[in-house]
This record gives sequence, structure tokens and C-alpha cells, in this order.
Amino acid sequence: MTTSTLPAEAGHLVRIEGGWELRFERRLRHDIERVWAALTTPEGLACWLAEAKLELEPGGEMSLNFRQPDHEFMPDTPERRRQSNTVLEVVPPRLFRHTFGSNPDSVVTWRLTPDGDGTHLSLTHVIPESWRDARRNVLSGWHYHMEGLDDAALGRRRLWVWDEWFALRDAYGATLED
Repeated sequence: MTTSTLPAEAGHLVRIEGGWELRFERRLRHDIERVWAALTTPEGLACWLAEAKLELEPGGEMSLNFRQPDHEFMPDTPERRRQSNTVLEVVPPRLFRHTFGSNPDSVVTWRLTPDGDGTHLSLTHVIPESWRDARRNVLSGWHYHMEGLDDAALGRRRLWVWDEWFALRDAYGATLED
């Protein structure tokens, strides 16, 4: 991938009142129960997103500890690696909604539907206006993390490769309008 070309499964950013809505669609080769477990259990989340403590009920806490290798972009300090989120809605195995980060207006919604022998996954993330400068990081972060979901459904952990993430970040950055 060159730094100016996005893959076919790229996310889309749509301007909404108060910010943006990021959208990703994926078809995963696993049944809905396996995909649900990858999204909503500490074991599943550790394979593709972050180490997690999760109370899977509305109002519950979802603490994430991101474990990418140390890099000058993200030094290995606890305050840069840990994130506290709140679970907003849970409808197993079809809907999971939670905040993302310290801003309560940053909301992530996961929707799962059976799709033949696999699962259709839809991710939307409402990004508040205050995150304008972080849009390319959020797009590339979700894109890169989601590439590990198929493996996570099998309990396999994906390792973080900074160069791949930077290439995605640059490609998304080239598509953003002010």
C-alpha cells in the first residue's frame, strides 16, 4: 500500500452536527457468537484491540490498556496507554455501544448480523468536533485494529506494526477535508 492509497475496506467519515461519524463495514468468516466474543470479552479484546476489564451491562466500565510496542508517537506511559469507557447498550449478540475515551460524546456502536456462514459487522464511531486533529489517527487506528478481528475470533493475537499503521494514517490524512 502506498501512503496515498486506501484499501477497499477503508472506513468513511461523514460530517454530522457536532463532529463526524466514522463508519466501517466488514464481513468476517466466523459465526456471530465468535465475533461477539471477540468484541465483548477481555480475552477477545486482548487479541485485537487492548487488554480489557469489562462489565458488560449498561453503565458498566470498559477499561482498556493498549499494548502497542513503545514508539515516540506513543511512549510507554500509563496515561497514554489506558482508557476508561462506559458501556451504554448491550443486546447480545447483535449490538454493543460504548463511549470511547474521556469525551462522553465519543460513542462507538458495533452491530452484528448473521451473513451466511459468517457475520456482517458494522462499526460507527461518533467523533466530537474537539477531535478534529485526531480524525486520521482514529480512522487508521480502527482500520488497523479491525484487521485483527478474524484472528481474534479464533483466539489469536495480532501484533502491532507501527509502519503499517503510519501508512494507513498517511493515506487517511490525504483524504480528509477541513
